[in-house]
Amino acid sequence: MKFSISLGDFQKAMQRVLPAIPPRSTLPVLEHVFCTATATGLELIASDQEMTISTSTACMVEGQGTVLIPARKLNDLLRSLGQEGSVLVEVSTNLDIKFSTRGGTFTMKGMDSADYPQQPVFPDGENARLSSADAMKIANRTMFAVSDDEYRPAMTGVLFQFRGNHVVGVSTDSYRLARVIIRGGGFPDDLDVIIPSRAMEVLRKVDSDVEMSVTRTHARFAMHDTTVITRIIDERFPPYENVIPVDNDKIAVVNQRDLVGVIKRVALFTSSTSRQIKITLMPDRIHVHGEDDESGSNADESTVCEFTGAESFEIGFNHRYLEEALQQLSGDDSGMVRLSFSSPNRAVLIEPTGEATDILILVMPVRLS
Repeated sequence: MKFSISLGDFQKAMQRVLPAIPPRSTLPVLEHVFCTATATGLELIASDQEMTISTSTACMVEGQGTVLIPARKLNDLLRSLGQEGSVLVEVSTNLDIKFSTRGGTFTMKGMDSADYPQQPVFPDGENARLSSADAMKIANRTMFAVSDDEYRPAMTGVLFQFRGNHVVGVSTDSYRLARVIIRGGGFPDDLDVIIPSRAMEVLRKVDSDVEMSVTRTHARFAMHDTTVITRIIDERFPPYENVIPVDNDKIAVVNQRDLVGVIKRVALFTSSTSRQIKITLMPDRIHVHGEDDESGSNADESTVCEFTGAESFEIGFNHRYLEEALQQLSGDDSGMVRLSFSSPNRAVLIEPTGEATDILILVMPVRLS
């Protein structure tokens, strides 16, 4: 087996499959990338048996073949070599893998590709097509609210609800909830599926439209040179519609960037344990207060807003939850966001002023101490 490839192309291909490499596995073979050189180029496959990623890239092949290469060592080598120039890869009969560049040679030991678990053929499923922008929109706007609680597995992924002329993406960790609606056509009429967060991370950086296929146990995302197959989360997602308030009558419209800046600065003076801030709303100002009893530090800052529905209103939040929620809406052209409240112990709804029906974020308050 022998091929020559651009360092830049090799690096990009490795970065695409690396998310499927387990940090440590009881099967050492899974810590390797399955490398195949064919007449048409180079194919890489990585899998942890929950998620499999395959990708292809162009290269000059002098001798076809397959080999398993230690994934992280290969990635570290490629990163250290930079993106300029090319590398010649030669695999001997005893599986020594030699990498030759203009400046030097590097050799590592490979494994026989026959030892790699056989990849099952993906069966026919229900299909949907997402543009790259829509796929990234769902992933980028929902991932911050995915739970890491292994005892509530349904909440460790993103729910996709296909409803014919639109698809809804939802995530929640019980403290926050994010909902994104993509409108279009040609979606399945009634399909719900929970995609694990690791697979969703791949969708945050797609560079082509995504063909999605779903079976009873797995989902596949096919891009122009990369395919991701993941086991779906076979659990019931919480009935999230029930927690979205419909009667929040106190409305604040504020510049997103200004409010995030205020929260960031005040947060420096809060308790690292509670992370609590107090929000006070007045007709033309929003005040943010934070304090830390242990260190004796405190901070107050305000910025302009338009507040209607009450003369004044106070509510407490975990500053990290509120800040992260606001940051998901930074792409709104007007720069303004709408926050709607009802009472100090009920959730706030946060929406961009320009597309309120398409993006909605909910944050639960904390009791002011």
